[in-house]
Amino acid sequence: MSKIHQFFSYLSHWLNEENEHSLQAPFVYDLYKKIIVADSYKTSYSDIEKVRNRFIESEKIIEVLDFGSGSSSTKSRKISRIASMGVSKKKYGQLLDHLLDHLEAKNVVELGTSLGITSLYLSTEKSRSVTTFEGDPSLAAIAQAVFDGNKRENIRVIEGNIDLTLAPFIEVSEKIDFVFFDANHTLQATVSYFEQFLKLVHDKTCFVFDDIHRDSGMEQAWHMIKKHFEVTLSIDLFQIGIVFFNPEIRKQDYTLTF
Repeated sequence: MSKIHQFFSYLSHWLNEENEHSLQAPFVYDLYKKIIVADSYKTSYSDIEKVRNRFIESEKIIEVLDFGSGSSSTKSRKISRIASMGVSKKKYGQLLDHLLDHLEAKNVVELGTSLGITSLYLSTEKSRSVTTFEGDPSLAAIAQAVFDGNKRENIRVIEGNIDLTLAPFIEVSEKIDFVFFDANHTLQATVSYFEQFLKLVHDKTCFVFDDIHRDSGMEQAWHMIKKHFEVTLSIDLFQIGIVFFNPEIRKQDYTLTF
């Protein structure tokens, strides 16, 4: 991840971003005001953040199979660093939960379980069924322990290289309401996962992509995704990108303040 690339990407985002005063489309205005920047809080959030803080304070080191950059090498990683740097921040976890509430999503998928913190946000409501994919067995085991400890019986972990486990899952699945893409952050993998999930979308489906400005490859992937003919609305919040497939929405792309 190039700091120079990140700087110029953020500068471009800042120069082009809009807020509620320039939003004309009712759907986008309501989504932005009522969901994206809304100050809505659930008591379960504090419990999730306690889990994050315990990991940040951990001295444990684990061996991790890293599929996130396109390789499968084993690396020694501190759990505290994973919790600090490799997990979606609190405001993004809460935004995902708000989106799920707004969309009344029931069938939810996450690519990239990591320590399971974001999965907890995705599963705050028992009415949701969350399937989360994790390539590394050590992380999958830690996440499963987190889910058990927090009594999240509505989460299912699929362990193994996502390049191998995703296709069989899609083959037997019905329509999906929501997908959070936070796994292999490369152009080829991101576009491949997106295209595979297109088989399961319906008019109300929402996809959220993490790290869309991580590097030039991810920016290219984001550009390809938002220009896809089935995508009717894209929202760039810099860290994440959100796309919808509702044919009732006129094709639009937004760069918004968050």
